[in-house]
Amino acid sequence: MCLHLLRAPLLLLAALCCGTGTGTGTGTASAQPWPDKPIRLIVPAPPGGISDASARLLAEQLRTNLGQTVLVDNKPGGSAVIAERALMAAPADGYTLMVGPSSVLSDIPLTVKTPFDPLKTFTYVGEVTGMFHVLVANSGFAPNTVKELLAHAKQHPRSVSVANLSTGTRSNLLGEMLRERSGNDILVVPYKGSAPALVDLMGNQVQLTFEVVSNVTPLIRSGKIKALAVASSKRSRFLPDVPTFGELGLPDFVMPDASVGVFVLSSMPPALQEKIRAEVARAVQSPKFREALLAQNYDPPRDMSLPQLRQTLDATTAHNRAIIEKLQLKISPE
Repeated sequence: MCLHLLRAPLLLLAALCCGTGTGTGTGTASAQPWPDKPIRLIVPAPPGGISDASARLLAEQLRTNLGQTVLVDNKPGGSAVIAERALMAAPADGYTLMVGPSSVLSDIPLTVKTPFDPLKTFTYVGEVTGMFHVLVANSGFAPNTVKELLAHAKQHPRSVSVANLSTGTRSNLLGEMLRERSGNDILVVPYKGSAPALVDLMGNQVQLTFEVVSNVTPLIRSGKIKALAVASSKRSRFLPDVPTFGELGLPDFVMPDASVGVFVLSSMPPALQEKIRAEVARAVQSPKFREALLAQNYDPPRDMSLPQLRQTLDATTAHNRAIIEKLQLKISPE
């Protein structure tokens, strides 16, 4: 007659041992290996371009390494805010990640006002590819050097324009820096992305733009546009004959290296963040992946720990904040 008195404690003990308790998040679900279902990579850019291509290369390598389906989901627009909202709407369980430029945290939050703080909401957990920027010009544009360009702008005020590819991006900051260096003789023209800007650059509707090296290397090599200077600490391996701004006596234009990488929600458990970082690092270090990067004129990423990634991003953000304050750039609405 005491069996029914013993049954409840025994059932409770069995539940605890099997991990079927509720409300604590410490049961079987949290013990599941990652990944055990498809992964979605959100990209804050349309198909084509370095962010999309990098995400697709990463997806292919992750499929091979992890034996799981990895899907790419393009959500362009709003200076990455549309993609960020999609990531925020997903659980922080490692099955929805974002792949995009590091400027999503180091540049854009400084110039685009959003109802959330990207620097607190998201964490950068790994680089996929390096990203250098180069100042390019219409092939028929008379100046062939930065010095000639600044002199030409002074002689022909407000007749030269530089395309701004997207608000808050490295292209935006560098274009504004060039405008300021010219004494406001160069105009900054806003565009919605690289493709329309490059079409207008080749058609001479605008004369200049700052672009990612990989996006314009084929156009430079074919003579459709020309390169004037690289805005990095060293020359690009893909444009070895193009000097850096520093070499030309303009150290202000030596920008911290940017990258395309993987973002997660900051609310994600640290152990899972580290696991994702390690898998991204394993993917991008594979010979097949690196060969594919170089074939598309993409620079290999740096291998950094989570603390190193955060330190690098913080330093870049501080550098860019100083530029924005110096130029007195306005905060744009979302």
